[in-house]
Order: sequence, then C-alpha cells, then structure tokens
Amino acid sequence: MAMTMRVAHALVALIGVVGAEEPAKQLFDIDLSSLTHPPLWEPTLEEYFPVQRGGEKDQNGLASPVVLTSPTNEEFVYHARRGYPILVQDWGAGMTYDGWSGKNFADEFPFGYMKAEYITDMPNFKRKEHDIKIIDGEMRFNLGTFKPDKKTMWHNFTRPASKRYADDPQKPVTGPYVWHVKDELTPAQKKKVQARFQAPIFLQDPLNKAKMNQSFELWFSPGTGAGAGAHNDGYCESVVSLQLRGDKKWRKMLEPEMTFLHSYDEFDGGVYEA
Repeated sequence: MAMTMRVAHALVALIGVVGAEEPAKQLFDIDLSSLTHPPLWEPTLEEYFPVQRGGEKDQNGLASPVVLTSPTNEEFVYHARRGYPILVQDWGAGMTYDGWSGKNFADEFPFGYMKAEYITDMPNFKRKEHDIKIIDGEMRFNLGTFKPDKKTMWHNFTRPASKRYADDPQKPVTGPYVWHVKDELTPAQKKKVQARFQAPIFLQDPLNKAKMNQSFELWFSPGTGAGAGAHNDGYCESVVSLQLRGDKKWRKMLEPEMTFLHSYDEFDGGVYEA
C-alpha cells in the first residue's frame, strides 16, 4: 500500500522542496555559461544525471536512482532540486500510518469512497449491487463495505487488471484502488485522515509539511502484481510516493525522440497507442 503526496515548489507519497535558508550554490553540474548549443538543445541522460555515473543500470540502460538513508535537510534538498529520482529508505519511519494495511484504513475510515481501477474488467461485475458514488464522472466504492464479489472484502480480494495491455509482458496483472483524500472528502473527513500524517524529520518546514498533508492520496494493492498501466501524470510539480506496507516495483522508460506532432494521450495506457 502506498501514499502519494505533493511537495511545495522550490522535489512522490517524488519532490519540489523549498530551500529558502540554504546558501546559494551551483544548482546544475553542467556549466551553462559554456554551452553553445541551439536553444531547444537537451542534455543527454549522462550529462543531466552525472551524479548517477558509475552506478548500476537496468535493461533499458537507465541508471539506478540515488538512495538516501536518514538524510539531513541540506542533503535531501541538494539532490531533490536536481530533478532526478531519489529513494529515501526510511521516509515513513515513525509515521502513524507506517505498516497500515487496507483493512486498517477500511476499519478506521469507513466513510471513504475509493476508485477501483479496471473494475469493469472483472467478470460478472454489476454496479447496481454495490454502494457507489459518482465523482468526476467515475464510480467510487465504499472503503468500509465494498465486496467486489459480494462475499469478500476488497482488501482480501484480487481483481484482474485491464485487458488492453495484453502485449506488455511486464504489465500489472491485478487491479489496485486509489482513495483521493486530497479532494474527495468533506473538510471534516479530510481533517480526520490528515491528523495522523507526519512529515519526515528532514522536511519539517511549515510550507512543505502543509503541502504534503493537504495533497495526499492512498493506493491499495491487494494481491501480487497490482498496479496501473503506464501513464504520464501531468502534476507540473514534484511528487512523493511513500510505501507504507509491502513492496513496490517501479518501471522506468525513456520515450523515443519525438516532435510535437507525435503527442499522445498521457493518461492510463495512452503511451501504448503512441
């Protein structure tokens, strides 16, 4: 189970961090004053992420992320402001929600309604048999009562992922749930859920604490291999993905060189049709 949250600009449950008190430093490892490239030139992966040189690379030739353990604020901000992926091994240490299961959230917050990704791909699913709210034109299911098969609670039940990714050998095989705490609860309900959220010790400034607390959503992944299809979230800000329980595997990819004529649907699975 994972939590995703935004961070104030200036790094997600990925991050933009405010560093107003940090002394002025060279932000980039590339000497921009020496560049003689055209205006729309972009650096190579190795030029943009020099801190990752010499590390392990995956099957796609992408470097391993920077891994931090109990970083100081200065250390974290140094890496976060450069824009490459970061893993903080103990981000959620000591947090109230650390280790919580889907059942814990269902029991504690039965008023919540979550989205069941790919629920219509489940055989014999009938929406009329469930307690559903329509939010933003999509179905939401009650955390405290939803039983996909009318017998088993959702956090103990595995559903199939979308069929549309059949040609992707590494595709998710089971469907997750997402609870949009940030914008789909009443103010009183949101306050109850947010009251137990704690920011990590290296991000205790008021702006970042408030930003993370006000912007998180929760992803529940019962079973093995649960996840969403490849997509390109247009957050336009940095995001943190915090793993509260279980394991998560991130898939990284580089898009082929394209022009503005090669645009595609950035939402769930759109890249498969590019």
